[in-house]
Amino acid sequence: MTEQPTPKAIGGRRSIYYGWWVLAAAGGLGFLGFGALIPGFLVFATPIKGELGISSAQFAFVVGAAWAVGNVASLGGGWLADRYGGRMLVLPGGLLCCLGFAAVAGVGSYWQLLLLYSGVAALGRGIGVVPNLMTIVNQWFVRRKALTMTLLNTAFAGGAAIMVPLLAYCEGMFGWRTVILWTGGFVAVLTALAAAVIRSRPEDMGLLPDGERPTAGRAPLGGGRRIDPLYSESDFTLRQAVATPAFWLMTTAVTLRIAAADALVINQIPMLVWKGIPEERAAFFLSATFLVIIPLRFAMGLGAMVIPSRWLLFGGMTVGAVSVSLFMVLSGYPAAAMFVLSVAATEGIATLGWLAVGEYFGRRSFGSLVGIMTVSFGVGSLVAPVAAGWVFDRTGEYGIALVAAAAMQLGSGVCYLMARRPGG
Repeated sequence: MTEQPTPKAIGGRRSIYYGWWVLAAAGGLGFLGFGALIPGFLVFATPIKGELGISSAQFAFVVGAAWAVGNVASLGGGWLADRYGGRMLVLPGGLLCCLGFAAVAGVGSYWQLLLLYSGVAALGRGIGVVPNLMTIVNQWFVRRKALTMTLLNTAFAGGAAIMVPLLAYCEGMFGWRTVILWTGGFVAVLTALAAAVIRSRPEDMGLLPDGERPTAGRAPLGGGRRIDPLYSESDFTLRQAVATPAFWLMTTAVTLRIAAADALVINQIPMLVWKGIPEERAAFFLSATFLVIIPLRFAMGLGAMVIPSRWLLFGGMTVGAVSVSLFMVLSGYPAAAMFVLSVAATEGIATLGWLAVGEYFGRRSFGSLVGIMTVSFGVGSLVAPVAAGWVFDRTGEYGIALVAAAAMQLGSGVCYLMARRPGG
């Protein structure tokens, strides 16, 4: 009779805690997959608009609708991840996302672009990639949550910083259709590799969060390695969490933050061109934005270990509002610098918002709570970018849209500041 591996053997002193392998796989998929399929898609804006004959507002709607569809899908995905585990969603969701993205290479009309990128690819992204990867990592770490969530979200930003200029270069060499097709295929292979490594929870392997060992009274289930998930009083049920003011303040805050960020990022290249930056250099500033976000996210995550995250969130959103206000009155490269600072400040603190959800409400319902929040900010991510593009198409400038973005950033910061930890 074959002897089953024991939790001690798996989590012994000389072995590496498996949660770090899960983090590495999730981070790798987030780095290259998220970076290529989400912000990387923006570098194809000019050739797609030119070839399909669509306006800035129409392209912004494609991207905004993709976020909205993905965010709605993440509501169901989050519930499934909480109930059955996030691992089961990585492969089907990731491959569906890659299939939809690669199929964009063959589009010949605006409606085909909407169906494939805003529909198929976005549905797969919402189910299996983001926020599912965060839900998985949140299960594996408690004491090291700030560090690991920071590393994961920094990987998302790092992938964007690398993939945006790489895809822009390849698009110039091979054309946007070829690059999109090969990118979708490459990320599909990466998704399969990541899914082979990822496990939903430490308890599925007879382990506990952070590498703690099960006590003698918590024997594996069914003679195997799996044990019951370990939850404490700080792990809220879904009903308990949605009954707190903190949850709804955080939901409002993230909705305003992402609405402002998407309005800026999706329209970043035309906004910079409007301020006098040549289009080929505007793509450089898009990449520079994500490069600035990398150390900022990491620093903010470490800062949250000693400073309450709500104060850091308030500070970051205030810097974003001030910077976008300065962007309105400046021109040329000084304006571009303020734009980069505004987006970097707004996105640099993104990790803290999701970290706060895990810290405030624990592991039990993290996926479902994030799913509800993503549905909420999905509305903003759809409306705000399209509205900004529509303003420019009608007036030839972004002034009104920038005033609205600054107001949303400041409002988001205030909501974050007011969101106190339940029972704290």
